Amino acid sequence: MKKTKASRPRAFKHAGRVAWRKVADEAVILDVETAAYYSLRGTGLRIWELLGEGRGAEAIARRLAEEFDAPEDVILRDCRELIERLRRERMIEPA
Repeated sequence: MKKTKASRPRAFKHAGRVAWRKVADEAVILDVETAAYYSLRGTGLRIWELLGEGRGAEAIARRLAEEFDAPEDVILRDCRELIERLRRERMIEPA
């Protein structure tokens, strides 16, 4: 059976209004419209990188569970929280 758009997990991408670079173990992110500066380290950095590939929370959690050998349900909860914060700050948008 073919999945409909409504049944697919929601995927995101970096918003067009942000510029970012990976510097050592940190994502340095600038909102070019507001000049607000953000940084992400550790798992947050990895989530940011995977969002840049147009992935959704579920796909990111599966990937991180493999990479970090951690419980997927815990990662998914944390991933959704970060995605919601990034969405509220308009740093990501639907892919």
